[in-house]
Amino acid sequence: MGIEVHFTNGLRKIKPYYHSRTCFAKGRWLNRTLLDVLSNEFRTLSRDDYLNRIIQKDFQLIREGEPLSVEQTLNALIQNKDLVKTTDHKHEPPVRQWSADELTTATQIAGMDIIHEDENFLVINKPCGIPVHPTGQYFQNTITEILSGAGKTAFPTHRLDKITSGVLILAKNCYTANKIQAKIRSRDMRKVYLARVRGMFPHASSDIQYFSSDELFQQSDKVTKVDSPIFTVEPKKRFRAGLSPAREATTNFYPIRYIAASDETVVACQPLTGRTHQIRIHLARLGHAISNDPFYNYQNTLYPKRLQFMLDVENWETSGLSENQLSERFHEFVIECEELQKRRTQSEFSEKCMYCGTPSIPDPTPETLELYLHAWKYSDIEGKLSFESALPKWASEHDTK
Repeated sequence: MGIEVHFTNGLRKIKPYYHSRTCFAKGRWLNRTLLDVLSNEFRTLSRDDYLNRIIQKDFQLIREGEPLSVEQTLNALIQNKDLVKTTDHKHEPPVRQWSADELTTATQIAGMDIIHEDENFLVINKPCGIPVHPTGQYFQNTITEILSGAGKTAFPTHRLDKITSGVLILAKNCYTANKIQAKIRSRDMRKVYLARVRGMFPHASSDIQYFSSDELFQQSDKVTKVDSPIFTVEPKKRFRAGLSPAREATTNFYPIRYIAASDETVVACQPLTGRTHQIRIHLARLGHAISNDPFYNYQNTLYPKRLQFMLDVENWETSGLSENQLSERFHEFVIECEELQKRRTQSEFSEKCMYCGTPSIPDPTPETLELYLHAWKYSDIEGKLSFESALPKWASEHDTK
């Protein structure tokens, strides 16, 4: 049975489905029972939960091509060349609907605009609100799997966050993918993003006029350059592993148009380095966070303590904070996450799936799956490659919302 897709309230949803995968037993698993391995190395579930799932055949041992019985799987010691088969009832989160019919034509694939296509490249205008490739709970609801369903096998050559839209360069072969990735690593690719931010950005004007990507950053006195290190905070990890090393990052910003009615500015962003969430963090540190940023805009964030730390402390390694002070701050971030998760569990996850017991999570709204950050243009310094998308509605001169 194929995947069942349906559309509700501006969301693309996938009916829960069963998915099986196998992997070879690792060396450290040998001469142990599967229940022992699962309950001690994968602590997502309790030992009793894993026991029940083995009884339900969600976990099986495959030996010499044949699945062992439930009793054998529970009692047998894992041997070399054994396979572990896992069957999950997958509940993929919905993504933002980008098309009414997902048709493939000469100019679109699965309802997504094609910017360029030849024997080596497929370049699309990625919709916001959908991951590029399988990750976490997402598999079928991803760009690469949707393209595969439309008959296109292509490999992403660069990152683009789930809620970010714009130019996505996919390669049709490994040689081309490696070539583009090498250009990005050596900073031979010029990237221009568009963002819509809070407040009147430095040197911004409310004059509405046509603008092209080639004309931006030409007036050096209008450029705002930000040099500040970027690091990540991951409360799910332990201190210090949850604080990544701070890495130097540089972004140039150029104001395009100030929108007085909403006190916002459309800004062009040119990242000269490629750190995680670099543009979003640099804009927030300037006091001009992206208007609808769910994390780095203080008016929207659910993690105010973590955000304040990332805005105040550019480099935690040279901040002057002692080991104890850093540990205490990190513990605050952990508590902040746990309390939010607890509130969500108590208020939202009331119903459970009758087949697997997965909590029923309320759908997001389409608005929460959109970020006013758009990858507008990618080009190489040699002038051989240049890909530019259409303007997003929130940045165009005729439609500022």
